[in-house]
Amino acid sequence: MHKRSPNKLEQRKIQSIVINGCYYDKQHGETISKLTRLEIMDQLNEPTDIHLIPDLEKGEVLIDSRGRGTLQKLGLVCSNQAS
Repeated sequence: MHKRSPNKLEQRKIQSIVINGCYYDKQHGETISKLTRLEIMDQLNEPTDIHLIPDLEKGEVLIDSRGRGTLQKLGLVCSNQAS
């Protein structure tokens, strides 16, 4: 059976924390960050490589309908997950 790499599992955990801790602006069609890198590290509750966690600021556009969000530029999320 296929075994997932620990690195990818860690990235998925981080991505779910980021997406669950954001605000979706329906008027502009944007997903906006409410977390910083330090807050994400606090929610992980386990040691992790710092380079896996994106350097985010509060109020930063993570996903938008035009594909210019921070997570879309980094290739961490597809635009169809924004809805």
